[in-house]
Amino acid sequence: MQRRTSLISRRAFLLGSTLPLVMGLRPGFAQEACASQDHIVLLADYVIANRSKLPKLQNRRHGTVSAYLKIMYQQLGAEQIAALVEPLANAKVDRARELFLAWRISTDGLEATLTSATPEAQEDVLTLGEGFSPLRAATRSGEIAFFFDKLAAIPEENRHGLEKSAALSVIDVDDESKKALGAEALTRRLYVLAASLAATQDDANAWPVFLAALQDLRRAEALTTMLHWLPALKGKPALPRPAPANAEGQMVRSLLHETMIAAARIPERDYLVTYLNQTGDFAGAGRAAAAIIDLTREGAAIDMETAWLVIYESLVESSGKRAEIDEKLKNIAVNSVRFGGDNVREVLDHMLAIEALKTHAANGGASRPPELQGASAGFEPQYKAWQEAAAVIAAGGDLAALRSSGQKLLIAANLLFASGRHEELAKFLTSTVPNSDSIRLAELFAEALDRHCSGYLAFPAEAVLMPGAPMFRFEPQT
Repeated sequence: MQRRTSLISRRAFLLGSTLPLVMGLRPGFAQEACASQDHIVLLADYVIANRSKLPKLQNRRHGTVSAYLKIMYQQLGAEQIAALVEPLANAKVDRARELFLAWRISTDGLEATLTSATPEAQEDVLTLGEGFSPLRAATRSGEIAFFFDKLAAIPEENRHGLEKSAALSVIDVDDESKKALGAEALTRRLYVLAASLAATQDDANAWPVFLAALQDLRRAEALTTMLHWLPALKGKPALPRPAPANAEGQMVRSLLHETMIAAARIPERDYLVTYLNQTGDFAGAGRAAAAIIDLTREGAAIDMETAWLVIYESLVESSGKRAEIDEKLKNIAVNSVRFGGDNVREVLDHMLAIEALKTHAANGGASRPPELQGASAGFEPQYKAWQEAAAVIAAGGDLAALRSSGQKLLIAANLLFASGRHEELAKFLTSTVPNSDSIRLAELFAEALDRHCSGYLAFPAEAVLMPGAPMFRFEPQT
């Protein structure tokens, strides 16, 4: 009983203290200003202006997300967008071609874009070579007959992944739009596309209606087997399949689906699915999934750190063997997260340090930071650097010393962000002499601030569909 009480207390602590932990993600693109809008643009401008100062392989990693945020928050015109994005694409900056194609399709239309595009660019749209963004732009372009005819011309055995991705790129649109797209897909025998659109509708009757229209029992069975998990992305039960051979098989099937539902409700990144795949710990993963689903009932949204910490505590509560869980989490690699760390266990240590120190940093040191709990055995020496940074921030001291290394820069940026001192965060990073750490962190925190603002980079089920590679969305120009 004590262990259960501990978990409940942990959840209550998280929900009561993180800034903010439960957030309503804004539907669509909100145009009203938010307090962090100028800070986002300042950080984006810093990245765009300074990325070319890095060695070539490093400078290609940064700039595209910043360009997208600048476009959206400053509502740039067509000439300004072209002048901003074309140089990035020509310099082969990561994902710049994806951004440029998505914008061109949304602005000029799909047929006009493909007609004037290079063969390489045409192939990018029709092979998923440049990610979800151009595919979404094409599916939302209004030129459905043209686009679906192009898809239908691809050999069926080569297009299943593309069809499914096209459907998932519009997972956020309403059921009526999906029904219309599905009908067009079905007339062209784009069966995986039509089925995926049916499987991701809110209407529970959409799948039976699709099967009735399909009128092909063998194909229906194959599609159900292929796509049975897709409703998890909408928090729905799996597609109906023949029952497994025994009760254990049914339990495993149910836990897998519940884990996918939980992962789909976590913003940015998830590690629960990977943990389950690597360990086979169904009891722990099931308990963690249930906790996440409970926290996100009725459309409530949680931030990444809440989800990660709740999952961790659930895994430990289930097994009672923290050291063993820690070792397993060290085997799950992580890269390019704003918290820092090369594996899940290291990221969790940083999250716990932020949780312990952020209120102290926010209120000028009026409150004493709580004792650090749950950190890994070797983190204590590193925690001193976090405490020292929090003390400087709380006292309103000179932050210059916190620019002396990449690790100190990361610690200070995280504490400023978590304590709600977003203006100071933007000034701190952008007044740093440009280097690989400052530019990387400026882009990561511009994205983080966007998620507290208009949420242009947030997308349903992103941790499953596009972890670490947010979609660039533009509304079609009529």
